Amino acid sequence: MQTMEDFKKGGWLVSLLGGAGVLARMLLTDKNSPLIVWIRKILAGTIIGVLTYFALWGQPIDGIYKAVIFSVSGALGNDLIEMIISRFKKIITNE
Repeated sequence: MQTMEDFKKGGWLVSLLGGAGVLARMLLTDKNSPLIVWIRKILAGTIIGVLTYFALWGQPIDGIYKAVIFSVSGALGNDLIEMIISRFKKIITNE
């Protein structure tokens, strides 16, 4: 499977970009979070980065743009997922 071979060759770096994006975002905020929250969010950012890698694999996009998309998706993915979950909870509890 070509996708997995490409991931092994260098695609795994995408997980580092996603995790680094989350880490940078958390370092820049004023929130004091427990260590487990930091670990959970960084791991989620790495997973989102990898999912984004597989979604964009083979697409005709320049490498620099892909790198930006990977890091931004990892950095903002946690907040987006938390927002979606909170919206669904509000919808469920209001009905």
